[in-house]
Amino acid sequence: MAAHAMRRLSGERYYVACAVAFLLVLASLGGASRADELQQSMVRLAAILAIAAALWPLDFTAFRDARTPVIGLGIAYLLLIVQLIPLPPDLWARMPGHRVYALVAQQTNSVAWRPWTLSPDRTVNALAALLPATSIGLLMLALDFRGRLVVARLIVGIAACSALLGMLQFAAGGTALHQFRITSENSAVGLFANRNHEAVLLACALPLVAALTSIRMRQEDASRRTLVIAAAVIVLLVTGIASTGSRMGLALGLVGLAGVAAIFLVSAPKTSMTNVRIATAGLAALAATVPIALLLLRGGAIQRLGSDPVDQTRLAALAPMLRAARAFFPFGAGFGTFEPVYRRFEPDALLSTIYLNQAHNEPAQLAIEGGAPALILLLIFLVWWGHAVLRAVTPRGSVTRRALGMAMAAVSLILMCSSIVDYPLRTPLLSGIFAVACVELVRSKHRLEAPGPL
Repeated sequence: MAAHAMRRLSGERYYVACAVAFLLVLASLGGASRADELQQSMVRLAAILAIAAALWPLDFTAFRDARTPVIGLGIAYLLLIVQLIPLPPDLWARMPGHRVYALVAQQTNSVAWRPWTLSPDRTVNALAALLPATSIGLLMLALDFRGRLVVARLIVGIAACSALLGMLQFAAGGTALHQFRITSENSAVGLFANRNHEAVLLACALPLVAALTSIRMRQEDASRRTLVIAAAVIVLLVTGIASTGSRMGLALGLVGLAGVAAIFLVSAPKTSMTNVRIATAGLAALAATVPIALLLLRGGAIQRLGSDPVDQTRLAALAPMLRAARAFFPFGAGFGTFEPVYRRFEPDALLSTIYLNQAHNEPAQLAIEGGAPALILLLIFLVWWGHAVLRAVTPRGSVTRRALGMAMAAVSLILMCSSIVDYPLRTPLLSGIFAVACVELVRSKHRLEAPGPL
């Protein structure tokens, strides 16, 4: 019976079914970054099964065009694994930043071979945190353009559901309808534990709506209905961003809306009637600005644009973070060790009820945890990303593929910009969406005319 079902799901439909199933798991369980949330173990188990499903047919032809990012991902895994290899006591004590811990080991008679990382269990958790993005990335590499369109539609659907859930949470107040133990109270967090991450997801969905709409308008005559639906979804997403009360979300929402405008200008059918319909949809969206403005005022994002003690704490924490990075340079303290390591360098003046579980600055955290190897790997990725984005947005070949490539470029840009002041990629759902965007950038080198949607 199972073999018969597998035969029916063979080929493209098999990979689409696996990708959709795993994305739904990420949507329902993958909205938190904390390792002690129960849902993390379920997400990682599902990720292992998804990796097995992606590799099960043993057909690796889909991965040939993605050698560079696959090798980069392999190096990232290798770097974390190397940090777990035990070192002799003398060598471990001579590593930058380790001497104070070596003295503690001597005074407690616990001198022994130890891994490079100061906290092996946290590094193992960081290694496991790579699994969700890896699994969805492998599945996406096996999909053709139609399959990737299905995934893009699903991401928009997930964002719309999260926006609706967030507004219900906002109306209920407290932690009603929240999914995780540690969460932003009295905030619209949707499927996440953190309101900023909710805002990032909704901002990412905006350019995807524009790309899917422009592609649909080129494939069918019902462009008026398509535009009305797209305008309604965009209004829902923008309203959801407003309800989060996230200032970062406001900025990223503007980036997402700029992506919407750019995609429509480039890829929407060039007819006078289409221009009229787009203008009508724009006016309809503009009519929603009043309720959105009211949500902004009630959510507190506008009031907190001026002064916020949390922002002051994060800004003041940059100096001790740089001291920590210098103390452990060039090897780093170990991935996942930021929280205990930062306490060693945190000055008494910053002690308060506000604590930093992450650096809220990915380059700084990579410098502390991974040292020079992690920063070099980040620089290589940025060079690859820049080249891939230029290739995706260059006018050549299929307009429909260019539209989706532009949308995914905007998605990856939004996620990277938010990583400068937050940590969205440490949540399984957003890391998975980032992997989806990167795979589309990989596939953008093939600009054949896209077939019709599934």
